[in-house]
Amino acid sequence: MAGALAAKRVALPRARRDEDKEARRRELLDAARALFEATSFAQVKMADVAARTGLAKGTVFLYFPTKEALFLALLDDLLTAWFAKLNGRLAEGGTWTGHQLACTVAQSLEGEETFTRLLALMQTVLEQNVTVEQTQAFKERVLGAMGTTAALLQERLPFLTARTAGQLITHVHALVTGLRQMADIAPVAREVLTLPHMAPLRVDFTAELTAAITTLLRGLQAR
Repeated sequence: MAGALAAKRVALPRARRDEDKEARRRELLDAARALFEATSFAQVKMADVAARTGLAKGTVFLYFPTKEALFLALLDDLLTAWFAKLNGRLAEGGTWTGHQLACTVAQSLEGEETFTRLLALMQTVLEQNVTVEQTQAFKERVLGAMGTTAALLQERLPFLTARTAGQLITHVHALVTGLRQMADIAPVAREVLTLPHMAPLRVDFTAELTAAITTLLRGLQAR
């Protein structure tokens, strides 16, 4: 009895420390997100993140040793949330058309500009200066989420196999990355594209993604 009470006295402060650590980690991720949404990855400095949270710069590095590690953790959170949202919509049941699925995927990304902008930086920037341990943990979560989504895709579109459902997810990733980069243009380019004859160069992210996924699915169904 006395031993159990002693263990409890030790565990409670540790639990509080773990909660405090997670709260501070969350605070850093929120600060990084706000700064990224206001500027760009290149413009965000770790000192800015520290200043926004009221922490010393050295404290930030205790949680995230590099800026890339910080933003990969943010992407991890956003990607997990998006997969959960998409999977919730895919779980509604029934057999769907390819266009219905394309609309569902594209619409699930509306309002997710922060996520898609970071996704476009994943391989070329965020994974270039992080640890093997962080990268593996991230990839393991992505792999697990993809497996769940692939199974749901097969339920909605019976012509998909496990292999082609996985290919679809990979191809959608490529489309999202490319179209986000094309749609997320600099202010000077945005001004130029308002000219009437520049209309063919303007990119409506949701509309173009819907069209591209629909075309992709037609090709997979015709195999």
